Amino acid sequence: MFFGKRAKDEEIENILVDTEIYSCIDESCIGWMRKEFVTADLLCPMCGNEMIQGVRELPKI
Repeated sequence: MFFGKRAKDEEIENILVDTEIYSCIDESCIGWMRKEFVTADLLCPMCGNEMIQGVRELPKI
């Protein structure tokens, strides 16, 4: 029988930081992306509308 060595105390801790994002201006679209991954034309990859800048609390990558 095999048991994992990871104890519950050793769980990975998610550190949340304020991150600049761009989100779609269309209310029916849920598209958004981190500033580091935005294309030069600032268009939503899901619907093609424009995107506006904002801030979200996201896990650090």
